[in-house]
Amino acid sequence: MTLPSYPLDFSLHSYEETLKAYRKAGYEATHFAGFLDDPREKHLILRHDIDNDLELAARVARLEARVGCTASYFLRVHARGYNLLSLPSLRTIRELEALGHEVQLHLEGGLCDVVGGDNLEWAERQRSVFEAAVGRQLTGFSSHEPARMGGVEFADSLLARWSPTVRYHAYESRFMMPTMKYLSDSSGRWREGHFGDWVGREPIMQILTHPFWWFENVPAENY
Repeated sequence: MTLPSYPLDFSLHSYEETLKAYRKAGYEATHFAGFLDDPREKHLILRHDIDNDLELAARVARLEARVGCTASYFLRVHARGYNLLSLPSLRTIRELEALGHEVQLHLEGGLCDVVGGDNLEWAERQRSVFEAAVGRQLTGFSSHEPARMGGVEFADSLLARWSPTVRYHAYESRFMMPTMKYLSDSSGRWREGHFGDWVGREPIMQILTHPFWWFENVPAENY
C-alpha cells in the first residue's frame, strides 16, 4: 500500500494517516497486553517510551484512540521532565488508561554507578515507586538505554524474578526479529524507513515511537 506524499516525516498527520493505512490493510493495532491476550494474523504492537514529556505522550494517545488503536506507554521514575507522583502526571496516567492504553514502567539503569547499590536494587525501587503512582501491580516493562542495565540478559532475569505478575518486557525475543519485525524512531531516525513504508510487508510488528519527535507543524513545538 502506498501512503500519500509525506511518508518520511514526523508530523502527527503522517502518524495518524499511517495508522489508518495499517487499519485499512487489515491490521489490529494494540498494546502488548492486547497482543498477548488476542493475537491477530496481522498485528501491530504500538509502543512508546516516554523519556521526558508526558504532555506530548497524551497528545499521541488521543490521536491513537481516535483511529481505534491502543498502545503501551512506558513511563520513567527518574525523568527530569515529569514527576510520576505529581498531580498533572497522575491525571495524565488516568487519561491514558481511560483511552484504553496500557501504562507500564520504563526501567532505568546505570544509577548505581553514581549513587551506589546495584541494578537489581534500583529496579526493585523503581517498580515500587511506579506501583505507588498507578495504584496497581506492574505487568510489563521496557528498558531505557538497555546497555546501561545489563542488556537483554538482565531484563530476561528480571522478568523471571518478577513473574508471574509481570507478563513481559519489551525486548524479549518473542517481540523482536526474527520472530516479528521491529522498527524504531530512536534518536529521531528510522533506520529502515518510516513505518508507513512497511504497510503490508510484514504481518506481525513491534513499532517503537517516541512522542517527543512527533509534531503538529514544526519540531520546535516540542523543545
